[in-house]
Amino acid sequence: MWIAAAVAAGLALLALSPLPLARVVEERLATAVGVPAGALRDATRPAADLLLRAGQLRELSAENAELRRRLAAAESDLASRRERQIAVDQARALLDAAGPEAVGVVTARVVVRDPAPGRQGVLIDRGARDGVHIGQPVLTSGATLAGIVIEVGAHRSRVRLLTDPDSAVAAVVQSSRTPAAAAGTGAGLRLDYVPRGAPLIKGDLVVSSPIGGRLPAGLLIGRVSSIDARQEDLFERVTAEPLADFLRLEQVLVMTGFQPAGAVSLEGTSR
Repeated sequence: MWIAAAVAAGLALLALSPLPLARVVEERLATAVGVPAGALRDATRPAADLLLRAGQLRELSAENAELRRRLAAAESDLASRRERQIAVDQARALLDAAGPEAVGVVTARVVVRDPAPGRQGVLIDRGARDGVHIGQPVLTSGATLAGIVIEVGAHRSRVRLLTDPDSAVAAVVQSSRTPAAAAGTGAGLRLDYVPRGAPLIKGDLVVSSPIGGRLPAGLLIGRVSSIDARQEDLFERVTAEPLADFLRLEQVLVMTGFQPAGAVSLEGTSR
């Protein structure tokens, strides 16, 4: 309402401008109009500031979203680079630890673990085109036996780990040269066919035996963890703790230079 009054006052000033008192009237009207005009500016400033800030917030939100996207992409790229470097370092460490055994081997990456309950096996990313054949030993660091290749495809192979219930390999207790069969229990190893009274002690090292020609001699298998001798048994009941860390198995060595006795080089169904 006071705006209409201000307009009317302005018109009156135009009409009175030729008169001597016009300047005085103009100054008074300017003061009268200036007060509410200032109040109007003060009243509308918060709304204007709010709209300005809302626009700025939208811009900042968009910029933050873009920065988060770039950061996520950079972190993903960094993680991928680290994984590749870790794989390279692990493969190099395996080759270094294998020493003389590194002749005639290929590194392989574990790509799948057998999900079946009680089964202990993995799928690796090497196959017949890489020189992999059925029956070849698969090693972890330090020439430690992890398992045996049981199925071969063109580019992938299936490995049965030592702890699988269907696994059994020729072994020997290193200190006493006591022969045995290292069989998987699903969680660990047991040593079958150990004669009663065999000179075994807890902690004895168990290595692979070349008897039968299925494995090279001296690959690390495990350590004797318990010995149970019973009068009614023909053999000792012996368990062993595997030396391979099967839970953290990521990179392995396949002994492609070793040809097991009686092994047939056939491609399986793994691809």
